[in-house]
Amino acid sequence: MTPAARYAAAIEILDRAMAGAPAERELTSWSRSNRYAGSKDRAAIRDIVFDGLRNLRSFAHLSGLNGARGVLVGRLLANDDDVTDVFSGQGYAPAPLSDEEMTTVQSTKPKMSRAVALDIPDWLDDAFNGDDDYARLKERAPIDLRVNLKKSNLSKATRSLALDGIEVDPVEASTTALRVRGETRKIPQTASYLNGSIELQDAGSQALIDAISLPEKGRVLDYCAGGGGKTLAMAGRANAGVEFSAYDIDPDRLKGLRERATRAGVSVKLLRSDPVKSADLYDLVVLDVPCSGSGSWRRSPDAKWKLDQTRLDVLVQTQAQILNQSKNLVGPGGTLAYMTCSLFACENMNQINTFLQSNPEWHLDLHQTIQLAQGCDGFFVAILKK
Repeated sequence: MTPAARYAAAIEILDRAMAGAPAERELTSWSRSNRYAGSKDRAAIRDIVFDGLRNLRSFAHLSGLNGARGVLVGRLLANDDDVTDVFSGQGYAPAPLSDEEMTTVQSTKPKMSRAVALDIPDWLDDAFNGDDDYARLKERAPIDLRVNLKKSNLSKATRSLALDGIEVDPVEASTTALRVRGETRKIPQTASYLNGSIELQDAGSQALIDAISLPEKGRVLDYCAGGGGKTLAMAGRANAGVEFSAYDIDPDRLKGLRERATRAGVSVKLLRSDPVKSADLYDLVVLDVPCSGSGSWRRSPDAKWKLDQTRLDVLVQTQAQILNQSKNLVGPGGTLAYMTCSLFACENMNQINTFLQSNPEWHLDLHQTIQLAQGCDGFFVAILKK
């Protein structure tokens, strides 16, 4: 496909995503319907679509035009590319700009508001507190790997990946993290991945696990386990005497965990029923609660345009409910680790303060915010002791 044809495909997909369809689903659907497109074409189209979603408002502001077409004209302008080279109407290229569109593009634009420049909805402007680091959410997210210390270390994994043509660098945020340079699509085919020495996981997510003191022995529960990435990260550095269990309200999310745990050389018990309803107690309970995901909007940029105040309020209520229910799973002297991939105080420290006010038998041992400025996604963790 020519670069212009890739833009034409991206406009089609982005239009549907802007109308509310999940971007990943639309990309997959397009790929299945257009088998002629090679892997490089699909990757390039994905980059265009996701870049458009990350920079939806600022790109549209630059062009002054509406819809996905306007957003991607703005992308070309932002990159100092020639719009007419892409919007030429030749072959499979997008239709050329009309005289009216060209006049709009060439007109002087008013100064961007802060929310437009940051590419966030207006109602979230105050929630971002004026931190310039939030502009990093407009960038493409890096690809990080977690080294499984049960099977390897950073040096060995680096050498092994190099043999498969994958170049990596250490990441300051976590002692188990490597950041991929260049080629990423071949990672699942590398010897290091297939033998369980590495897993795909953002360095910030790994840093959350670094902040937790695992018990020397005993029982650990990952209560909102999702795909189980944090379960595996903990198990990868725990002593042999620690038993791990994972639960998620949606059991489909845990489907791949058993195979991944086997590959990693660790044992994880998958719980079918909600442990809150049982009498079991744990030495450590990890709560990676449902949240806005604002710290990872680089990876799921359509999520920020679907979030509204009502949805955020529901999430905050759900978090408080999970936190209060899960406290009963922690045994005497145990630990409760509350986590989000959010940048918002209402989901982070505000939740902890409210919990502590209502539960004086608990105290805050430490809390940590993983900053976007560290080059990874944004996260929050609070370690509570009973």
